[in-house]
Formats: sequence, C-alpha cells, structure tokens
Amino acid sequence: MTSKKESRKTPLRNAVCAKRLQKPAMNGINGGAESAMKNLLYISCAAAAFFACDGAYAQSGSRAAGSQESPANDSTDEDRPQNAESTTGDDQSQQQEDNEDRQVVVEERSIVVTGSRFQEFLDQPQPKSIISAEDRNLGGVNTSTELVRQQPGFNITDDFGINVRGIGRQTAQTLLGQENTVVQYIDGFINLVPANIGESTLFGGNVTFVRGPAGTTYGRNAIAGAINVISRAPTEEFTAQAQAGFGRDGAYNVGANIAGPLTDNLGFRVGIQEIVQPTIFEAVAGVDDAGFAVSNLYVEFQLEWNIGGFHIRNRATTFTYDNQPGYATLSRYNNGLNNNGAVFGALSPNPQFGYTGPVPSEPYTTNVNIAGYDRLRENFQDIVNADLDLGFANLVYVGGYQTYLATGQSDRDLTSRTSYDGDTVAPGTFAPGTQVPTDYRTNYRNDNYFWSQEVRLEGKGGGPVDWLAGFYYYNQDFDEQFWENIVNATDPILTPIVGTPGLYPEGTPPPPNPRRSTFEQRNLYEIRSTALFGNATFDITPTLRFDGGLRYTWDEKEAHTNFRFVYYYPPFYAADFSPLIHSADPFRRDQGLSGRAALAWRPSPGDQLYASYARGYQSSAFTLGQGVPGPDPDNPQNIADKEHLDVYEVGGNWTAGRLRFDGSAFYQIFHDQQIPISTRGTINGPDGPVLGPVFTRFENADKTEIYGVEGQISWRPNDQSNIIASYTYLHPKITDFCPDSGGPTCGVVDVSEPAFLDAAGTIPNPLSGALQDLSGNELPRAPRHKVTLYGYYGIDLGSAGHLYPGGSVFYQSSFYNSPFTVPRFRRPERTVVNATLTYRTADDRLDLTGVVSNLFRNRYADNSVLTTFGASNVTQADIFGADRYWTVTARYRF
Repeated sequence: MTSKKESRKTPLRNAVCAKRLQKPAMNGINGGAESAMKNLLYISCAAAAFFACDGAYAQSGSRAAGSQESPANDSTDEDRPQNAESTTGDDQSQQQEDNEDRQVVVEERSIVVTGSRFQEFLDQPQPKSIISAEDRNLGGVNTSTELVRQQPGFNITDDFGINVRGIGRQTAQTLLGQENTVVQYIDGFINLVPANIGESTLFGGNVTFVRGPAGTTYGRNAIAGAINVISRAPTEEFTAQAQAGFGRDGAYNVGANIAGPLTDNLGFRVGIQEIVQPTIFEAVAGVDDAGFAVSNLYVEFQLEWNIGGFHIRNRATTFTYDNQPGYATLSRYNNGLNNNGAVFGALSPNPQFGYTGPVPSEPYTTNVNIAGYDRLRENFQDIVNADLDLGFANLVYVGGYQTYLATGQSDRDLTSRTSYDGDTVAPGTFAPGTQVPTDYRTNYRNDNYFWSQEVRLEGKGGGPVDWLAGFYYYNQDFDEQFWENIVNATDPILTPIVGTPGLYPEGTPPPPNPRRSTFEQRNLYEIRSTALFGNATFDITPTLRFDGGLRYTWDEKEAHTNFRFVYYYPPFYAADFSPLIHSADPFRRDQGLSGRAALAWRPSPGDQLYASYARGYQSSAFTLGQGVPGPDPDNPQNIADKEHLDVYEVGGNWTAGRLRFDGSAFYQIFHDQQIPISTRGTINGPDGPVLGPVFTRFENADKTEIYGVEGQISWRPNDQSNIIASYTYLHPKITDFCPDSGGPTCGVVDVSEPAFLDAAGTIPNPLSGALQDLSGNELPRAPRHKVTLYGYYGIDLGSAGHLYPGGSVFYQSSFYNSPFTVPRFRRPERTVVNATLTYRTADDRLDLTGVVSNLFRNRYADNSVLTTFGASNVTQADIFGADRYWTVTARYRF
C-alpha cells in the first residue's frame, strides 16, 4: 500500500441513484428538458456503479485545483498543525513520528492553519470563517444554533430562520414560497434544512461560512451567504470510533463509524448514530411528558475510489426521527373571563372559552391533552463528487438527490380540556345538552424531493491567472398539506353543506370532510433553476490581485395552492364557507445577473487588504396557502417580485505569529426586499368576515439600507489550544417601504393590533386594520450588536494525557421579530454561556467530555408567533430559547 502522504484523497461527496415516480408536470415546465436532466442524473449513477466495480483503482492522479469557494477540503496529513514541542536530533524525529500517528488517531483534527485548500479559502478577498470538527467537540459548538451564533454577521432564531447581515429568512425556515437566501450545503450539495449543518462529528467535519453574495464559483445562487459542511471521508487505513453519552432527564446517544480500504484502491466508510432526548417541559396540567423531544436515527455509507486521473466519492445517508413538537408560552387564555375572548371563534367555538385551568405562562411548561408528534420517514440523500484531470484543467462534478416524507400533529387549543358542557359554560349559546368539542389539533404532511447537477471546469493555476467556469441546475418538487381539525367534532362536520353562495354549482354538495377539518390547505410547488457562472483571479503584481466572477441565473417556479374553510356549530351544523376564490396557480420566470469584483493588496503570505463590490439576486416569492391573486393583474398580491442587493465592502486579514485578525466594513443597498407580513384570510371578498388562521404573505420594500462592521480574532496560544472572539455591529433600516408611485393606499396592516385600547372595549384603536408605512423601521431578526467567544485551552498532563477546558459565550442585543417595530415584538438581549471540559488520554484514543449549555439558565424569548387558537382575535405567544442542558460523552478511537 502506498504511504498516506502519497495517496491521501480529498473528502468529496455523493449523488443521485434514487429513482422516484415522476408526478405530472404542471403547465409551464419544460418536460423534455426535465427528462434530459434526470437522464443525465441516472447516467452519473450508472457510471459511479461501474467504476465502483472496477478493480483497476489507482491511487495516483492529481486533485482538482482549489476554487474560491471550494466545497471540498483538500487537507493532507502534512498540512495539519504539528503538536510536538521543539526538540532536536533523534528525539525530534521520534516526536514527529509520534505526532503524526496522533494526527491519524484524531481524525476530527483535520482543520489546518496551512495547506492548499484551507489556505486558499483563508486567502479569498471575501469575509469568511471556518470551524473544524475538533474545535466543535472541544469548544462545545456542535448544534446548528451554536455554530451559526458564533459566526460574525450571522443570526439564527429558534425556528431556524438564518440571515447574514440582515439579509435572509425573516420567517420560519419551514415557510413555503420563499427560498433560502443563505444557502446551506453538505459537501457542495444543497441542503434545505439548516439543522443539518449541526451534523454529528461522527459524520460531519469542518464547516465553512461565507458572508455576502455567493455563487460565482460553485453551487446555487445565494444572495446573503453560504454554509458548507465537509463530511468525514473514507480513510486509507482502518479506523473506527465509538461514542456513547447520557444527559439531562434520561437523554442518551450511541454511535459508531468505521472506515478504511476494501482493497488497496477502494475506500469505504459506514456510520450509525441514535440520539434520544426526552422532553424537559413540565406539565402544569394535562398529559405528562409533552413538549419538545427527540428520537433520531442516522445511517451513512460511503465509497471512494480513483482510476488514473479520475476520482469519485459517493455518500448515501438516511435519517429518520420520531420527535415531539415544542409548545409556545402563553400569557393568558382567551377564555372570556376578562373581556379577552368570545364564546365563538372564527370558524368554530372558542376552545379556551370559560377555561379556568392553569396557564402555561412559564417557559418550558405545557397544558395539553396530547403530546403530538413530528416524524420523518422515507428520507434518503445521495451525493456524488467527482473530478477528472484533463491535463490543462480539472473537470469537477457534484450531483445529489434527496427525498423525504414528514408528518406531524400537535395540540392547537393548548388546553387539556377536550370538551365542555354548553349549558354550564355558555348558557343559551348552543342547543340544550350540547357537549362542545374542544380537542383542536394542527397537522401537516410534506412529501418532497429535490436534486441538482453541477459541472465545473477549473484551471490548475501555477501562474498569474487562475480561472473556473461552471453550469448548475436545480430541480425541486414539493407537495405539502396542512390542516386544523377538531378530532371529536360531531358527524355533521364530515358532510358540510354549502355556506358561501355560489361556491358550488346549484345542487352540487361540497366534498366530504373526513379529517373533520375547519381549515385545510394543499400546496404543490415546483422550482427549476439553471445558471452559468465563472470566476477568475489575476495577479497584477506579486502583491496586487484582482478576483472577480459573474453568474447568470434563470429561475422558473410555479405552484398550485388550494384551501378550504369549514364553519362548525355543534352539534348539528357544518358548512363550507370557503371564499369564491380559494385557489391560485402562481407562475413566474425570473432571471438575474450576480457577481463580485475585488482588488486585494497582499503584502505578505496570509495578509491582505481588499475593496470589493458584489451584486446579489434572489427570485420571486410566492404567498401560498390562503394567498390568492388580487383584482389588479399588475399587482397579483400573492407574488413578491425578485430582489437585488448591492454590497460595497473593505476588509482584510492579518497574521502575527499565533494571532489572526479578520475584519470588514460594509454598506448594503437592498432593492425590493421581500418582507414577511402576518395576515388573515376572509370570505366573500376583501370586505367579508375574517375567518382564516394567521398566515404570512410577502411584500416588497422599495429600498433598505444596511451598514456595519465585523471583526474576528483567532489565537492559538499553543498547539493544543484555539480561542476565537468576534464582534458584529449592524444598522438595518427600511429606508423606503413604499415606492415613489405607491400613493395613499401603500402600506400593510398589523393584524396583531387589538380593536380596542382598553379592556372594557370602549376606546377604539386607530391602528387596528389601518395601513402602516414601514419606512424607518428596523429589519426583523437583525440585532445591532453581537459579541461571541468560543474555544478551548489544552493543558499537557504529560503521560496522563491532556485536559481541555473550553466553552463559549454569546451576547446579542435586543431585536424585533416583526417588521412592525412595537414593544410586543421586541425580543430581549441575551447572554448565553456554555462550558465544556474534555479529558483525552496520552494516546489520543479516549475522550471524556462534559458539556453544560446555557450554564446560568438565561431564559429569553427568542421568537413569538401569532395565532387565533380558535378565537376570533389574534393572540401572541412567545417561544423561548433552549434551557440549561448537560451531557457527558465518551469517544473511543480504534
């Protein structure tokens, strides 16, 4: 077998050998083009299978040249930092050999301070950061939330809405209709679930973060930034790792991986992990053990091989879970006892009316009659990374496919009561003897898949000019259903009569309602995105470099959305009161140019100052669910126009011994930013009664200005330590919400404004139902100040091993979680401290790690939601950040 220094290969990633029955294409999608792209996908899988069986695998061959935002990590063993103390002669040689063996044992220690790929990433004239699997473990920065929190410029909320410098998701990540503006990848293949960037270090390795428009060197168009997880790859020598741990309230995790050669030519990796985390919520009444809980199972299999100058790696994974949903914290019930709720809600009786049970007003408390569930099944992801040495350049391919079925149910009324006696609680409202059902639930079923193809031709550098050119294609097909039902409603709800005049032809009854729903919707959503991109660097002088790239993207998306309102009056009456227009078929073709140009002065290796301009583009957003077109065809109301971002920036990085500083100052102008607005549906036109639940629609803000500064300092006091601190200042402001031609009707309504200013209902609220101009308001989810510190310090215990105290500190100033900048949407500042302590044996085989997150138990409302909870008025409920939690984990490396 060749030595590891001769033959170690880049951890690349996998692709697309799943076959799925194709759904009928919606109008407007080019079926021939789609078929051709899928055939290409299947051909790539067939090629991968052929090469996997080829016995002529060779470890020779050049790797693809590094690109500016390369999704792969090309670190070699000699690239990695040395941990030995300075010695001389034979002692030095022996120490170096022992140290090299240690590096092989600790596979997570793959991030480097020198070396080709990593150094290229650090040298980019663009704001970026990177964290290794070793840093994640020893610093206790392993969840997706902690990873994002510690990066300058990044912000994340509990519902995984990620933004960079105020640009990104201002809504829950699960909201359909708007695409992610911060694109996440795993080994260069797009990933739609931000939680996956916190993939366990049994499988995931280093994570890179890029701030600002990206997409001129690889992947999908990203207007705000990009995150890429680089997974652990097959190894040339047999390695294995077992992990087991326990935590608060009976939590545990067990997992293992094994990697090595199947032959001298072919490598593999197999891994599995189970994570179980019981709920930490406490029931003030109702069913015990409700609240957020986790039961996850993750399995992966990889193959990696070469044929001459051709290298390919395939990674197939499946991830399933059977979790419980979390529940919001209420300040009070809409029980009508203090003029705070009527006996009847919008579509059905108010399930909280007259309820006198305890309110779950403290964080992490519940009062429900069911725990609920969130389940993920049929989840399969397959990714292929490949590269071929053409002599003059390298041909690189990245392809992937993912499919999954997610289902869930939760308690909607947030009481443990399932019914009440109408004669006692609401006398004279219902027929005598009526038992009013109040077992209200929310449900969803998402059957989704997506895939992509990418081909790049990359120059090999070696001179003053380096370049790459690429093609990218993305295909998404989502089928998502959501419904609110009363599971113990009487049978008339199964066959509602016609409620809205003219809703159905004369004599035609409404369709059955087997789910006993009061509201339901279904959204079919398809996206096709194609792009050409290129990037080049030119060393004008030995110290002056130009770096620039362009991307042109064609986006085509369409959807079919349909919803239904069923009015229920127990026990005898149910009617379909859907509006006359209760479906829509939005369609949009967009195209846009994005790119970046930077001029960098590089006085010495590792140091640079740069000035840059970047242009970002994002396609249109759809309002699905209750979103229907308005009467003006030029203003469809359910489609928000595409958006553009201009970024002007100066920055740089400097190194001084074991210190490195990265910093930047930026000014951004956002044109037509897609702002999320909470609203409610009506029947019989815009002047009809409000019946539907709260939903989100998107409105374009004419102009937004954002400026700020970022700085990060990295310090390695010794070879066993790493400490990173950062600061971000942000000034996010909607300067002009309405365009110059907006007129007096421009503005949006805050549906959370109460109808009256006083509890007695005698003083009308002038803002209730009024149009508001958001000009001058801050952007939501964009705190002005953020300070972070994380890392670990290695203490040499000699023959006893090493001790690594570590942890993280995160401070974030207050921010609004709505574009309406009023006190009720103000989220408080918070400081969260996490602490870790790891003992590692002298042979690096065994790690024992203790972690306490939120050490001082800072309870803070991270987000809030608006809902009706079955009542006619809108209620705001808070969602709190994670409570204090502890774990103890043992890792053993074979």
